[in-house]
Amino acid sequence: MRQSLNEFLTTGLANLGFDGGLDLLWDKDDHTFTVDITFSIEKKGQHFLLDMTGDSSKENPIEFVDSILIYDSTNQKFKPAWSDDFLACIAYDGESGWKKARGVAFLEYLKVILLSGRKNLQHFLSNSEQLDFLLNFELKWSEEDFEELVREKEKSVSGILPYEV
Repeated sequence: MRQSLNEFLTTGLANLGFDGGLDLLWDKDDHTFTVDITFSIEKKGQHFLLDMTGDSSKENPIEFVDSILIYDSTNQKFKPAWSDDFLACIAYDGESGWKKARGVAFLEYLKVILLSGRKNLQHFLSNSEQLDFLLNFELKWSEEDFEELVREKEKSVSGILPYEV
């Protein structure tokens, strides 16, 4: 029995061992998946933090949320302008879904992003030597690094992960 894209993502995200929040939201009408990533960490000291809208936050613990959009490239409802709202936007090919190699690469690369993000967030919140307003934290997704990992996985991983309703 072959695994669907939804089953693969659900199982794979659960098995990543991330100590924050990983939520998979499936929008069947728009044929999209959104992976919401939440980091929660205790803030030490009296840092004055501003969010992206410029509002100050003294809440503890600090929560940082970002999202990845996985969308159907054959669906005309998708608007490329949305891409600014996400850490990454990754297409799948309609009912054909993803090659399994792309799915394996996605989970592997996401784990790298989560580990480096956790480390960078801890550094960001513990760095009392710099002025708070000069610090900036954000997750970074490299499309080039991801696609290179996909090509590497295609050498050893076969099969497809179809999109099934």
